[in-house]
Amino acid sequence: MVKIKNLYRIFQAVLVLLLLHSYAWAADSPGQPADVSKNRTTAEVEAAADMEDDAWEKDDDWEDEWGEGEAIADPLEPINRIFFHFNDKLYYWVLKPVARGYSAIVPEDVQIAVRNFFDNLKSPTRAVNSLLQGEVKDSGVEVVRFVLNSTVGILGFADVAKNEMDLHSTKEDTGQTLGYYGAGGGFYINWPFLGPSNLRDSIGLVGDSYLHPFIFLDEEWEIIVGAKALEMVNHTALTMGDYELFTETALDPYEAVKDAYQQYRNGLIKE
Repeated sequence: MVKIKNLYRIFQAVLVLLLLHSYAWAADSPGQPADVSKNRTTAEVEAAADMEDDAWEKDDDWEDEWGEGEAIADPLEPINRIFFHFNDKLYYWVLKPVARGYSAIVPEDVQIAVRNFFDNLKSPTRAVNSLLQGEVKDSGVEVVRFVLNSTVGILGFADVAKNEMDLHSTKEDTGQTLGYYGAGGGFYINWPFLGPSNLRDSIGLVGDSYLHPFIFLDEEWEIIVGAKALEMVNHTALTMGDYELFTETALDPYEAVKDAYQQYRNGLIKE
């Protein structure tokens, strides 16, 4: 059977290869491929050029509006939109119905306890990244939170550190650490299943995987995949309706999600 360490290596290798391929594709294809224009009329070529110019002007306007926020490039937009559509249908056709049934069976208090459990497992990642950013105190807080919640909080199902000692999570990850040291987002990526990201944060996922307690478990991969599926369903059950409210009121849901992700990650890095 495939063990969790091998599963992580496979995931990391595929992720890195996809990133390198995407980067090479983007670098070689900043606009329409040259040979495509040969089969198009002059009017079509000029219209495409105008659309590209408008897109760059839109990015410039966004950057001016948000000041220090770096406008994120989206050279993979056609592919990203396909994956966005896939994730959208996955949510409405699979994840939401399952989460609705899950909510009907599992009380909200239990759902919160499950959320606490999975959040507690991310404490080592937050502790290391806080330390890498020079936040020694925050790193110590994460260590204390992990110890308290894993013991007194019964494996993290109860957030004793926050409820009893007012010790709050720092929410740090490897992508934020890279941003802290000046790494830009690169270009936007919408991963199937994983959702919105960018080049920097996708690389950060690899770093996060090495800091997650799952990597030290010698469990069969089915158990780990099942745990991640439970985490996703539980999260959806607790936040059901948020995604619909956000996307259904947007003129272009894809652009809305992309901009919201950009603002959210920039805000975390500035903090």
